[in-house]
Amino acid sequence: MSKEYYTLLWISENASADEIKKAYRKRAMESHPDRHAGDKTKEAEFKKLNEAYSVLSDPQKKANYDQFGSAEWMGWFGGFGGGFQSGFDASDLGDIFSSFFGGGFSGGSSRKRADIGEDIEIQMKISLEDAIHGNTRRVEFSRKTSCDTCHGKGGETAKCTTCNGVGQVREQVRTVFGVIEQTRPCSVCHGTGQMITKKCETCHGKKYIETKVKKDIEIPAGIEDGMSIKIRGEGHTGSDGNGDLYITFSVPNREAGLERDGHMLHYSVKISPAEATLGCEKIIDIPIIGKKTLDIAKWTQWDDIHKFAGEGIVRLDRKGSKGDLLIHYVIDIPSKLSADEKKLYSALLELQGGKKAHKGLFEGLFWE
Repeated sequence: MSKEYYTLLWISENASADEIKKAYRKRAMESHPDRHAGDKTKEAEFKKLNEAYSVLSDPQKKANYDQFGSAEWMGWFGGFGGGFQSGFDASDLGDIFSSFFGGGFSGGSSRKRADIGEDIEIQMKISLEDAIHGNTRRVEFSRKTSCDTCHGKGGETAKCTTCNGVGQVREQVRTVFGVIEQTRPCSVCHGTGQMITKKCETCHGKKYIETKVKKDIEIPAGIEDGMSIKIRGEGHTGSDGNGDLYITFSVPNREAGLERDGHMLHYSVKISPAEATLGCEKIIDIPIIGKKTLDIAKWTQWDDIHKFAGEGIVRLDRKGSKGDLLIHYVIDIPSKLSADEKKLYSALLELQGGKKAHKGLFEGLFWE
């Protein structure tokens, strides 16, 4: 069976509902037409991603897709030619037709689909320092809220004449099983049972108005590039509730000499050949982190590491534990020497059995 939808979202067939939603949001943002104006390929990809998510986010459609490679309801009946699928209970026919047609065989009551407002997604660029220590940042965005003038009704209303105020209409559908009566939401009043007779002067019948919102967002320490946080109920308003606000973070892995690798922080420190050979105590000031004291051991080699355990980045998956701060030693060979330093290096060279350096060589390398 086709597994195209899973491939499109870059997920496995065992992905949870949350993983499916997160993968869809990430892929949809990457392919959104607003980011690729005029790109027909991206536009087609975006439509395909929406199609994949509409199937995989619906448990019933996903089950059909996993078993038959299609989300269509006909898969339950093996294409009508192979009889009922193994394990199928004919007593569930009413529920199945309720799912696909909005009613049962006898036109039983259908469930009104909840009108939850759409989610809002915001991209936020933050610094590595924000990700290390956490911070509070203010975001500004627009959201649809219920019109205060008409209280979300769109204006003056009256009972819908098409559905007689019920919000649903009955119709008959001819199928291989015969004629089936079903109910569906009224297309005139969209299932509300009410028609707008005079539009609200504030929202012009739209029921909602655009509101500018300023909100302080708590950035958790340890947040990673591409991660999102959800603020429940801060999305667009619907008649049955609000959507959610999603903040997706863009975080650099390098800043001011610090480099992030997961929950580990790396920083390079130059030390002199004498410090590396003899060892010493050295105080350094690391950007973002602050002052640290290094106990440089004797015979330190290039790229030896001093570890500050538990002083890296917070691990969000382990209830606040941290990675490590790793200091990489870089032995700094001088490019210039004073006269006294030149004498000392020359004496050391002779002591170690080397030939005395040519004056011109030192002049070219070390002297002013």
